[in-house]
Amino acid sequence: MPFNNIPAVEIAPGCGIDEAEEKVCAAFEDADLGFASIPDINSRLPCADLCRFYESRVDGEVLISVVSIGCWEENETLNVLNILVGLRLNPYPRGRNVRLRFFSAEEVPSVLLLIGGDTVFGEFEARACLVARFGEDIRPENCQQMGAAGMHLVHSVLGTKVSLLASESPDALAGAVCDTLEREGQPVAELLNSMILLGCLFGEIVRSQVELSSSWLPLPDFQPWPAVVFTRAEKSDGTDSVAFSPIAHIGSLIESRERGALGRSLAELKSTCR
Repeated sequence: MPFNNIPAVEIAPGCGIDEAEEKVCAAFEDADLGFASIPDINSRLPCADLCRFYESRVDGEVLISVVSIGCWEENETLNVLNILVGLRLNPYPRGRNVRLRFFSAEEVPSVLLLIGGDTVFGEFEARACLVARFGEDIRPENCQQMGAAGMHLVHSVLGTKVSLLASESPDALAGAVCDTLEREGQPVAELLNSMILLGCLFGEIVRSQVELSSSWLPLPDFQPWPAVVFTRAEKSDGTDSVAFSPIAHIGSLIESRERGALGRSLAELKSTCR
């Protein structure tokens, strides 16, 4: 890659955005590379006084540089995240191969590194955040729709078809997630939106395969995520129910990488619900 010889540029806290731009630009000039502002992004970036986007091109290869002097507070992070999602999912990319690099005075949030990177789960997370929206105001009535979106992304991004009714679906889902994470070759952090959609998908799988009436409900013990509640036969002292948190199980899977974890948890749930 023509951009591998760009040296690290230290952006000191308190540095102005114009000064930071000059320092990074000088490094690119020393490497005989162009370094141009991206007007169509910077002109609509609310935090342009703290952060700006730049572009370098060599034979169809494109490097997008993000220069930041801010502290990555919520507004700046969200502004940049929205731009990165658009760049990542654009069906007409800016070049043959597009890479991203940050030059920042402060540590860059890992979610930006993930979505701005070139990993498979970076694309999955970018697409997932359009639906899950970082779990803001997630409602039980939306979980079925999020599960359908998760099923689509597992197929289109991870390359695995999952059926709600197939007994092998939990293991297929777990295998797709674990195989992809291992191929990335590095720990993957900040998979919040992916976890929500995959959890809703797993929830719809267990709802389809456990022979009891069920619904998504907000329960204090499982906050902030809705849980699936299965209702057994009504007893004289009230309704006997079983609560299950599929989103939490996906979170555990991402951390443990145990391919049999989802199938095992479904088998245990079926036993409990008898």
